[in-house]
Amino acid sequence: MKGYDFHTHPVLVREMTARHPELVAAAREQFYIGNTFQPLETFHLELDAAGLGKAVILPIDATTSRGYRVYSNEQIAELCGLSDRLVGFASVDPHNSAAPDLLEHAIRELGLRGLKLAPPMQEFFPDDAKLHGLYRRAQELGIPILFHAGMSWEPGSRLKYGHPLRFEDVAAEFPKLRIVLAHLAWPWVVDAVALALKYPNVSLDTSALYFDNPRDFLTFAMKHQVPLTVFERSLRRQLLFGSNYPRVEIKNMARAVRGLGFSEECLELIFHGNAEALLGGGR
Repeated sequence: MKGYDFHTHPVLVREMTARHPELVAAAREQFYIGNTFQPLETFHLELDAAGLGKAVILPIDATTSRGYRVYSNEQIAELCGLSDRLVGFASVDPHNSAAPDLLEHAIRELGLRGLKLAPPMQEFFPDDAKLHGLYRRAQELGIPILFHAGMSWEPGSRLKYGHPLRFEDVAAEFPKLRIVLAHLAWPWVVDAVALALKYPNVSLDTSALYFDNPRDFLTFAMKHQVPLTVFERSLRRQLLFGSNYPRVEIKNMARAVRGLGFSEECLELIFHGNAEALLGGGR
C-alpha cells in the first residue's frame, strides 16, 4: 500500500499522552480537539481505510506567541520511532533567534523530514525579512516547509497572517525552497492557485474543510472557485493529498479527492509521486 497523507496532527495518540501527560492539555486546550484518545493502531487503520501507506505528522511551536507547543520535535521523533508509517516534521518558534540551528538539529539529529510553520498561530508574516535565515537554512537542508495558509479558526488568531500573497516574496527570493501552502489557502483559493502557477516551488495541499463535508467543500474549491482542469493540466505536480486528520477522517477526504474527476495519472501524483519528490531531499 503506497501513498501519503501529507497533513495530519498526532494529537490523539494514546501511547504518547500516556508518556507525556502535557499532550492532553495540548490537544484539548490548544488544538481544541474533543475526540477520544486512541491507540496508535487506530491511526494506522485510518490510513488503511483510505488506501494509504504513510502520514506526515505535524507539530506547532507557538512558545512566544501562545506560550505552548503542540508536540515538541523530540516527541515527534519519539512517535516516529513507534511507527515506520509516520514521517515527522519539525516546528520551530520563528521569533527565536536560534530557530535555524534548532531546525538543523531536528533534521540532522532527530531525523525529521520537513518544517511546519503556522503564521496565524505563531503570529508572524511569512514575508518578514527576519525569517530569511530560517528559510535559507531550510533551503540548504533540502527540506520542504509546510505553511498553514488561509482561514485560521484558532481564537485570537488573525487572518492577515495567512493570506497566500504574503508568501510571494518567499517563493521569489528563495526559488529552491520547497513551499507547501496548506488548506488550498481557502478562502483565497484563486490567489493560492495563481501563486502556484507562477512559482514552481509552491505546492498546495487538499486539507481544507470549513463547511459541510469534504466532498461538497472540495467540489466548491476545486471545481467552482478554480476549474478542475487548472489543477489537472497545470498543477498536477504541485498538489498533495492532505486530510487534516483528526479534524477530518482520512478516508472521507481521500474519497472526496478521488471523486473530483482527476485522471488516474494525476491521482498517482497527488497521493504519492509529489510527496515522494518533496521528501526525497530530506533523506
